[in-house]
Amino acid sequence: MKNYISGIDIGTTGVKVIIFDMEGATIGSAYREYPCTFPQSGWVEQDGEMTWQQTCEATREAIAKAGVDPAEIRAIGLSTQRCTFTPVDEAGMPLRSAISWQDSRSFEECEEIGRLVGAERYYEITGLPVGTTWSVSKIMWIKKHQPDIYEKTYKFAMDQERILNKLGAEGYFEDWSNGSLQGLMDIKAFEWSDELIDALELDKSKLPDLVPSGKVVGTISRESSALTGFAEGTLLVSGGGDQQCAGIGAGAVKKGTIEVTIGTAGVTLAYMDEPIYDGSMRLPCSAHTVAGKWETEGLQNAAGSSLKWYRNEFAVPEIEKAKALGVDPYDLINEQVEAIAPGSDGLICIPYFASSAAPNWDPFARGTFIGLTLGHSRQAMARAIMEGVTYETREIIDQMITNGVEVNAIVLSGGAAKSDVWNHIQADIYGKTCSILAVEEATALGAAVLAALGAELYANVSEAVAHMVKIVAVCEPDMQRHALYNEYFEIYKDAYQALRKADVYERLVKLALK
Repeated sequence: MKNYISGIDIGTTGVKVIIFDMEGATIGSAYREYPCTFPQSGWVEQDGEMTWQQTCEATREAIAKAGVDPAEIRAIGLSTQRCTFTPVDEAGMPLRSAISWQDSRSFEECEEIGRLVGAERYYEITGLPVGTTWSVSKIMWIKKHQPDIYEKTYKFAMDQERILNKLGAEGYFEDWSNGSLQGLMDIKAFEWSDELIDALELDKSKLPDLVPSGKVVGTISRESSALTGFAEGTLLVSGGGDQQCAGIGAGAVKKGTIEVTIGTAGVTLAYMDEPIYDGSMRLPCSAHTVAGKWETEGLQNAAGSSLKWYRNEFAVPEIEKAKALGVDPYDLINEQVEAIAPGSDGLICIPYFASSAAPNWDPFARGTFIGLTLGHSRQAMARAIMEGVTYETREIIDQMITNGVEVNAIVLSGGAAKSDVWNHIQADIYGKTCSILAVEEATALGAAVLAALGAELYANVSEAVAHMVKIVAVCEPDMQRHALYNEYFEIYKDAYQALRKADVYERLVKLALK
């Protein structure tokens, strides 16, 4: 018998299941999409049972495509969207829809956390700035506004522990990386914080059991075997949050190497041997999926989605031409961008098309073009967007360096890594060597690495990464272009600060809401 492993990536808009061999090659994969719902302004929810059903469908298809005996799949690891949780009863049935990480209904509860705990003390314990992204404020919202559901809740279960339980784990096991994004975990002790739980008057028994990533927590049950196609008895291994799994899948498991994912959103993640806090409390310090280690990261709300906006609104000729040629419209856009000089002929894009997350955390910020003239082409706008998103990433990287994080090499992942021109733009703006992965789906590969670790197919994460994570290309920075980009980068930062200080964004947003 051969050994295979499965990584299941349960994201915000879909689930991808991949069967890997022991060298990290994809043997079979499948994908299923699912929607979010928006009951009220600022509310984002999801049907957790639908997520489970789509996961089952995707696993059956991935196994069939792989053409392997399910008994040869030794272990399964999960990479899951973070902070999205479902209140479940003792039978594992949902008591309401899942509340998404994108949901912002709990701003009053965040103010309450600030009063009861204090922002500085909260950051000291959790490594997180007070905000609506983390689960805790929404658990508090349920207690206040849906007390009957709160009382009936057996566990507030994120997708990691909820799906593991449905697959056969007897209990609800939350890995440290996901636990650190609940907003109730002591980031230094990897335990629930009694101080926070008591201060916020929450019930600790309703939280899952915390475990390190890469730990066997059960096996595929007979019932889930029939639903998924996995063999009964296959090992279930605690995985991690999607971005922490991407860190492993990109090989960011040692000091000096960081991972930049530009997908719909963007996340920049750095591995840390010890917890390094941000004095400004703008970048979180969370648990890595390398058990007992930490990571710091920066979120960009609109990264690849900014270029998607350009494609949909401005690149209609390219879309039509791509249909006729049977190619991806982005291939044509990339060719056009490559013909534009660095700096986009003096055009700068501030890419806050969905407000600004790290490092500015400005809910009013909006997408802005600076320097637009009658002489600029659509293609210059496309390049300016790529450069603007990369400036935003560089601002996060610079903040990490300011905090004392070592940055020597950068690994690129996500959909943007398919673009050779964008990869070179990144290398030039960062002034660092950028590596491109063989497997774009670093989240699922990271989950598979953890599955292999739990099954004792490799001795440790470093050994597993050495075998399973492959680099296929390297982009070296052009230091002359880097010097030019440094000047544009300073203008980019100054332009945003000037608009923010003049309340331009906030006034526009409030005026639009009238």
